[in-house]
Amino acid sequence: MWIPESNLEKELEELYTIQLVAYGFIETEAREMVRMWILLSKEMGAKEGTDKLSGGFGEWLIVGARHGDAFGSKIVTQARAEGATDADIIEWWNLPDLGRRMVLWSEETFRFSVFKSSIEEGLSADDAMARVRKMFPMYGDPTDTRHVSGEDRPLPNELRGRIDDFRQRLGAARISRTLKRGAYSSYNAFIRERIREGEF
Repeated sequence: MWIPESNLEKELEELYTIQLVAYGFIETEAREMVRMWILLSKEMGAKEGTDKLSGGFGEWLIVGARHGDAFGSKIVTQARAEGATDADIIEWWNLPDLGRRMVLWSEETFRFSVFKSSIEEGLSADDAMARVRKMFPMYGDPTDTRHVSGEDRPLPNELRGRIDDFRQRLGAARISRTLKRGAYSSYNAFIRERIREGEF
């Protein structure tokens, strides 16, 4: 039987259940899926030791980078190189470990759902993935070029909050129309140009 161990777990359960239902999932199945991922995320955090990170870890990274800490410097330098501000870095890394992991899980779920439905429509795996890349920003290590390169490379996780705000300001439908016109190879390419133009 599911027993949430904190208010955060209750809030995450409700938030992501509502999102999955809005995306077409049956509520009971959505809730069960969310509960399973909360448990798995907690297990992964405990195994990797990230579940103990303090609530002010983002500030710690900035200060650490300023004082030459190798771990903090790597994260901060890479994020800044891709347009992230210190506020972006702090916002992402100050989230509880469970909150960050659930963000990653939910995005993977939505992206896979679009990929799967695209395959069912008859698209090839490459075309289905291209559709996903135009519909969603893709995050991860910006130096990872195993699957895509150039402007399509993953955006750093630290930009998520600002990209969400930008999407709300500009409007998801307007962005979608722009991407469908074919001027950009991916959502990431669109965002990178907005950063360069200072619109972001």
